[in-house]
Amino acid sequence: MLRKADRASLVPPHLSEEHLLAFLDGELPRAELDIARAHVDTCWTCRSRLSNLLAGIDSFLASRAPLQPDAAAERDQRIRQFRERLAQHAAEVESQLSFGQRVRDSWMNAAAAIRHHRRPALAAAVATCLLIAIFTDVWTTKVSAETVMARATQYESTYRPKPGEVARMALRVERLNRRTGEKQTLGEVTLLHDSATAAEFISVRNSLGQQQSETIPNATNPENSIAALSLIDATLPRPIAAYLEDQHWQANFSMGAFRRLIAARGVDTSTAERHGSLFALHFPFAPGHESGISEAQLIVEARNYAPVSLSLFTAAADTFEEYRFSRTTFAIEPRTTEIARLFAPSDLVRKVRSHAAPELPHLTPLTYENSQASDEEVQIAAALHKTDACLGEELHIFPMSDGTLLVQGLVDQAERRDAIRRTLLSVNPALRIQIYLPRELKSGSQLFRSPFKVSEPSAGPRSAPVATLADLSNERMPMYEELYQHFSRPGVAPDEAEKQVNAFSSEAVTLARQTFLHAWALKKLDDEFAARRTASLSAASLPEIDRMRKDHLRWIATLSHRQSDMLSQVMHMPGSSQALATASSDSEALIRLAQEQNDLVRSLFTVSAAAPETTSTLSRLLAVLHRMGA
Repeated sequence: MLRKADRASLVPPHLSEEHLLAFLDGELPRAELDIARAHVDTCWTCRSRLSNLLAGIDSFLASRAPLQPDAAAERDQRIRQFRERLAQHAAEVESQLSFGQRVRDSWMNAAAAIRHHRRPALAAAVATCLLIAIFTDVWTTKVSAETVMARATQYESTYRPKPGEVARMALRVERLNRRTGEKQTLGEVTLLHDSATAAEFISVRNSLGQQQSETIPNATNPENSIAALSLIDATLPRPIAAYLEDQHWQANFSMGAFRRLIAARGVDTSTAERHGSLFALHFPFAPGHESGISEAQLIVEARNYAPVSLSLFTAAADTFEEYRFSRTTFAIEPRTTEIARLFAPSDLVRKVRSHAAPELPHLTPLTYENSQASDEEVQIAAALHKTDACLGEELHIFPMSDGTLLVQGLVDQAERRDAIRRTLLSVNPALRIQIYLPRELKSGSQLFRSPFKVSEPSAGPRSAPVATLADLSNERMPMYEELYQHFSRPGVAPDEAEKQVNAFSSEAVTLARQTFLHAWALKKLDDEFAARRTASLSAASLPEIDRMRKDHLRWIATLSHRQSDMLSQVMHMPGSSQALATASSDSEALIRLAQEQNDLVRSLFTVSAAAPETTSTLSRLLAVLHRMGA
């Protein structure tokens, strides 16, 4: 539940971890759920803690999935237990018969079965012999390494990406000291295999967080491949890194790449053993091998022959180290437009020199002031409007220099990005979309400058709150006393009155912010589809623009009336005779009024270093709300 608020505290109480988890699970009562939602919408601290909690849950689920028992193994265990009980029951029945009766009944039953089911019995005998011959390596601990690698090759062909898909695999590179047991993570490797081309995209992040990437145009040709591990600085011994480069190993687990890795080891011997649910394949290197490797070990799942990890052991007795490459994830994903661009070669200069191809044109975004709107741009703007992506999220429609459109921006969650992307692709499946998460911007992705001529005002949706970082522990929000007196009715406990004060102030701030977002969306809409850009639009596009404008205006009026009604319910309404200046256009006037009402609400219902005079401020707020709701 909400932590008890201190009446002398200036800052509204933050949500506890238990309350945040109950908010996520939808387990709060209706009243408390509304309070929590309003608080999260206005409190950056609780929103950050909520994101950390979600990230922790995702990390827990990702770590928990590999530890879940195999459904097939549980089913086999239940069948085995049933057969054991059935055999035990049959043994008890047979124990009551004499030896002669048991022998005679066995022969009679076998003869009758063969006589009536001669052909099925013969087929079953032949099938049993074949199964014994084929799966001897599965039932024994001693198996052939070549047989297991052949099964792994079949696994690759089964899980190859289909047209319109890509295969994503992530590896963790570790160094282990087998003498002391010390483990150190050297980096992570992510590989994307394309289904439409022979290209492969490799991204490497080292232990310092530095990331590099490269596209291999034709991964099937060893001469075009690179050693991805060479991107991990000098964390590998130079002889091992040089050997991997010479063998053109791309740090993946394909059997073709693995055979290249062990092709120059100097010996042909190999062994394989089964340990529980895993096969361990050992490939020793010749003594004194120039790479310094003494053995390569491949771990494969016995259930489906999927590679799990690859280890390289050093030969030097003083180091006695193991370099392990563990597959952490493997997934088949849709081949989106963003992923497809990754398979374009990054070394365009080298490609131009080798193939004498004309240089590709460099696409640049145009501003709205220097471009004309199209019917497709109106449809995309309507799709963003439909998903409320125009309210506070940094998403823009960029007219490009080649006449195409690009939707680019930033959102907070992957689920939100997927929802927006699905809506946009329903309008145009070929639309270029670049929507990033905050963590992706840290890895090198960049956003274009806004196509709008104007910049967002300082009180925008992503600006800093009015509250300062000063020590305000002995202050309250200016309207605290009035609200507390209103909610402290006979029979209402002090704690309940505190909750109602917090809920009222949170809702007031939320409504003010939503009003501002709609006003700002209206201003951007008028700028994007100004008269100078809509001259070439069809007759069907103009009513769609007008519909979006009216939608924002309706919300601004509704939210303004809601704020006025809230204030009239809890306190005396002072006069609002102050004059308001007009602006050159409706959207310009509304954005100024919305920014002012947002500032006034925050000055009254949040904590700030300088408390305003409540009567005059409230009077001004009511005048602004009346003008906006007119």
